[in-house]
Amino acid sequence: MNNDNSLKKIHDEATILTLLGSAKEAQHEVFIWRLIGGSKHLAGVRVEAIRRTRNDFCISPISGQNQQVQDMMGTLDYIDLYIPDSALLLRCKIRQTDAPTRYYLEIPSFVAQVERRKSMRLNVHTTDEIKVTFAKATSVPRLMTQHFNKSCFDISSGGFSFLVSRMESKYFKINDPIRMINLQTSEWASSLNAEIALIKEIEPDEYNGLTYKVWRVCCRFSQMDDLTKKRLEKYIFERIKDELHVING
Repeated sequence: MNNDNSLKKIHDEATILTLLGSAKEAQHEVFIWRLIGGSKHLAGVRVEAIRRTRNDFCISPISGQNQQVQDMMGTLDYIDLYIPDSALLLRCKIRQTDAPTRYYLEIPSFVAQVERRKSMRLNVHTTDEIKVTFAKATSVPRLMTQHFNKSCFDISSGGFSFLVSRMESKYFKINDPIRMINLQTSEWASSLNAEIALIKEIEPDEYNGLTYKVWRVCCRFSQMDDLTKKRLEKYIFERIKDELHVING
């Protein structure tokens, strides 16, 4: 699965501390993850304290994740973390384990961060694994409403895109709202609102496999509840593998 996330390494100590501090102050959920037996295991934690003089910070499991965190923290001397809010990847040495409630990690000498986008973006146009269903009206040439059932081209916690034909493209204009979108994955569904941010023409070529010109409608979410955001961020992160080697370099 190809993704267009571009990662940069950050070595500046002050920047790393600021990013960790923001996660602590906002109490953002952080994913710890590890490959075990060829599969990726995740658990949710929060940053509880940063001890700059000791060059470490403390994480604690979120409610209901104590056992998962303990199992993952007990196998190696390091753990990988992902902070969705800042699109930050870290590999940290485990300094001290006060299981099952607290774990102290060394502040790493560098972190990796997704560039250009606040959220990791997952390309799904070859899989049909995420679908959106909604009704859209147009007043040109007359008032009409059509129901759409589309596979997402790509998706992040900030928005998504899908392809439409020439006939369908008349229903979509930049800045148009799209209400009551049903977003369906293999694991969960949610109702969302969005607005159209960009519309691109895509010509057939040897790489995209298209047989005729289509229009890619790019939307940004205008409303998203916290539960849906967490579900979507976790869903995307569980499926992204190509970028993760950067943090191990």
